[in-house]
Amino acid sequence: MRPIARVCGFVLLMCSAVALAKQPPTADELRRLVDSYADHRGFNGTVLVARGDQVLLRAAYGQANVEWATPNRVEGRYRVGSLSKPLVATLTMQLIQQGELRLEGTLGEYLPALYAGTPAAAVTVAQLLSHTSGLADIPGRYTDPWWQTAARRSYAPMDFAREWIRPTLLENPGQQWRYNNNGFFLLGLLIEQATGRSLADNLQERIFAPADMASSGLFNGRSVQERLAEGYTRTAEGTLVHPQWIDPSVSFAAAGIYSTVDDLYRFDRALYGERLLNHDTRRKMLTVQASSYGFGWNVDDWTLPDGATLQVVSHTGSVPGYQSYYLRSESHEDCVIILDNFWQGSLVVAMGQDLMEVLNGKPMQPAKRSLDDLLTPIAYRQGLPAMAAAYEGLGPRRDDYDHNEKALNALGYKFLRAGRKDEAVRVFEWGVAAYPGSANTHDSLGEAYRAAGRLDEARKSYQTALKLDPTSQSAHAALKEMEADKQPGESSD
Repeated sequence: MRPIARVCGFVLLMCSAVALAKQPPTADELRRLVDSYADHRGFNGTVLVARGDQVLLRAAYGQANVEWATPNRVEGRYRVGSLSKPLVATLTMQLIQQGELRLEGTLGEYLPALYAGTPAAAVTVAQLLSHTSGLADIPGRYTDPWWQTAARRSYAPMDFAREWIRPTLLENPGQQWRYNNNGFFLLGLLIEQATGRSLADNLQERIFAPADMASSGLFNGRSVQERLAEGYTRTAEGTLVHPQWIDPSVSFAAAGIYSTVDDLYRFDRALYGERLLNHDTRRKMLTVQASSYGFGWNVDDWTLPDGATLQVVSHTGSVPGYQSYYLRSESHEDCVIILDNFWQGSLVVAMGQDLMEVLNGKPMQPAKRSLDDLLTPIAYRQGLPAMAAAYEGLGPRRDDYDHNEKALNALGYKFLRAGRKDEAVRVFEWGVAAYPGSANTHDSLGEAYRAAGRLDEARKSYQTALKLDPTSQSAHAALKEMEADKQPGESSD
């Protein structure tokens, strides 16, 4: 693991002593923060915050089953999606530590029936763990037709790999970081081949049992799971609905685990000793390999409000109906775990980051309401004029909403990705009006104008972005592309 600060030894010891002396926020303070996410943003799920052996907050919010008005409980089980990856990575590193797999071992060596003699034969275990394999992945967006057809079928793991993890490569192994669910699916197959046991059995015997995780397992869609929260989502119009069905066999080692906040906290504590991995293997797993990613974990250095640097390792998880986020920092043995059954992705990420920062000295500020929650249903139900009137008519209530540059930018791109170009343009125009000195707001508006066919306005926005930030690669590239696409007689100004 990388050092938190590069300073002389005596000063580092003094800084460490000061940091260790700082008291974490109280349970009441943390609860008020999470309450604000529940009251203002509709958070629905379970959260646990801890420092070392001390659990500072353990609470449940909202409903586990809407139809029966059953409340969520802290003991509730949730599908954790890609939060499975750190656990599968830990299991893989355990087998490497024990000599049953090797980081430099290849697909051609371990899965010859599928990959021997193919371009994918040279892909290593290390590259699967670090998302640098070069393999093509399944579609990244659930709106892709693949999720409505192929993903609803049930597969044996080897059959899925044969059909959907082809032996061709997008680039040479190790050349580029590209988040890849297929890579982790293959790690599940490697674990099964190396041990002669199923992935579910390996997780139980090698991870769940040693860490005392009695409420976790590999979801199969058939077994009855007590206290499993039902997953929901909302339509663009704001209506709560059941999410699309995906067969659990498609998730497997990439996103197939269910767990509880208590079990994941037990996993976190087990990582500090040697119940799961020795110190050197854990350090290797949590060392950046490419693009702020280690072996199965995001690894980031955060800058705190006081200028200090905090290393945080984490992972998010998402399957239809569920969202999860697990963050840990070893400097104070801090841990934040959030499990959600309303599929509230951006909310969960914002809350997790907020809690970790507050744990490490950031002043606590209650969460503000979301412009997305307010404006998106209006746009879909009543159209652009009503959406604009709702925003522009907020008046003194505007300060109740998060309308910072990042929030406006995210909302604009949400509309743009959905093909609602006029709404995207209007939101980005609000961003430019509120943050005229930001190159990014002008760049985003240029992209929306261009998508809407308003090319002269797009050029002006990109040119303004370049005046504010002459190094902007996106603005340079967009203007170059527009110049190449320019029709005879069309203005360049």
